[in-house]
Amino acid sequence: MKERLSCDVLVVGAGVCGMRAAESASAAGASVILAVKGKIGSSGASAYTVTEASGFGVADGYRCPEDSPDRHFEDIMRAGHGMCDPAVVRTLVDGALDTVQELEGFGVSFEREADGRYLVSQGCFGSLPRNYNLRGHGTGIIRALRQHLKESVRIMEDVMITDLLLRGGRCVGAAALDRTGRELLISAKAVVLASGGAGRLFRFSLNPAEMTGDSYALGYLAGAKLQNLEFMQVGMGVLPPGKSILNSWIWSVHPKVTDRFGNPVFPEVFPDGITLTEAMDLKSTHYPFSMESPSRNIEIWMQRAIAEGRGCDHGGVMMDAVSALKNRQAGKLQLFEDMWRLTNAWFLSRGIRPEESPMEIACFAHAINGGLKIDPRAKTSVPGLYAAGEASAGPHGADRLGGNMLVTCTVFGKIAGQEAAAETDAGFSPNPEMPEPLGWGGSGKPAGDLIENLRSAMLNNLLVVRSEEKCRRLEEVLNQIAEEAPSADFSGMSVWAPYEMRNMLLTSQLMLEAVRWRRESRGSHYREDYPRENPEFEKPYTIQRT
Repeated sequence: MKERLSCDVLVVGAGVCGMRAAESASAAGASVILAVKGKIGSSGASAYTVTEASGFGVADGYRCPEDSPDRHFEDIMRAGHGMCDPAVVRTLVDGALDTVQELEGFGVSFEREADGRYLVSQGCFGSLPRNYNLRGHGTGIIRALRQHLKESVRIMEDVMITDLLLRGGRCVGAAALDRTGRELLISAKAVVLASGGAGRLFRFSLNPAEMTGDSYALGYLAGAKLQNLEFMQVGMGVLPPGKSILNSWIWSVHPKVTDRFGNPVFPEVFPDGITLTEAMDLKSTHYPFSMESPSRNIEIWMQRAIAEGRGCDHGGVMMDAVSALKNRQAGKLQLFEDMWRLTNAWFLSRGIRPEESPMEIACFAHAINGGLKIDPRAKTSVPGLYAAGEASAGPHGADRLGGNMLVTCTVFGKIAGQEAAAETDAGFSPNPEMPEPLGWGGSGKPAGDLIENLRSAMLNNLLVVRSEEKCRRLEEVLNQIAEEAPSADFSGMSVWAPYEMRNMLLTSQLMLEAVRWRRESRGSHYREDYPRENPEFEKPYTIQRT
């Protein structure tokens, strides 16, 4: 069965970014179709809660009067190490100022102290406390925005966008499949890609299952420019039987970390002269891995131990903080004491008991700092195509400030919706041609096995520790999967599994190309064969289909 639909604006993805884009486009008078692979409120990275609260960075001076958008701008540019677009960053920090009041107007509740003041904390790589706090990550924003969608927004759940439609080099809609296999052809004056990142390319991921690189693959196939795909935030996480972010402040109690044989993972002094105690204390102040901090030794040595086959039952290493937590001296670790009550309650809710037994931990893929290159109006290099949130590149660089992703989704989601609603009828057609189907599927290897091979290869070769040798190994695996995927056996999987696999494979290849090109170490990108920053590479790497 085939169905043809038409709208002014098609929004792909229904997390915070997609919902904000849909609301602003409909408020501007546009008819909107909002397409999401799963269910609104439970699918996408915005609704995937892996920690007790998330930051929302706004430099309005609420906690620190000396803070300002200029200070916020400087923090982002410093953390970006030359990889941010200054004009896009300026739009972000200025646009953030009104977001807290806007979201509260929609019904969003930010966390407050007992005396009614906002709870504001300092995010990773930030110079001042400016992060308002939200429980449940972005779920509260999604629920609130949904209540304000106009009747002109048609919500289509369980729908995957499989191809973007072009006419004369302009994006004029998309092809899609719903979960029953029905083919949809959606004509639109403009399309907003807001379907997140690609964390599920890695075996260990802090992303939900639907984060398969769809935005990047769709944009690339449509001819859009992509940037900064080599810069991915990597953070510590807890492996089963629980699953959660490992909050950074737990390192301040100096836990013991051992491999499967009970041997210490870390030396007392690292080769660069940093002691283990110093590295752990630095690690306690920020969550993501970064070359810019000597705490990098923690992730690098953990990942090497796992790569050497010293991983434990679930592929990680063991963190034993039991005695350290019981014997800590209250008052000397004030940051820890301020946060531990909330953090421990969260751990307990996930079946994690760090005060009673060791935890198995590992490095997890989190968020990509790059994506489709956008300008300050959220426009990509393809006319009629917009991108925002984790789908886009420009607001973030080699490192990203903690608390900047949700506010980026809010600011640029709004802009993308408004700009898309203002598009003219140029290139619009109510009857675009249906693209050729992908045609993958046969009696070959089980597709699930190929996907797991890809995710393991990405984990072992592209997470934290990278090198030309690892790139060659990964390339061999991806080439083999590319040969076998078209005839793979997709039985028992969703109707759009072939498209997800195509997107995963293509996005992995794009990331590999970017990592291979950047022969240096910078921010979240570490090459053990090029361990220093090189001024020759102080520019974003751009990829475009030709």
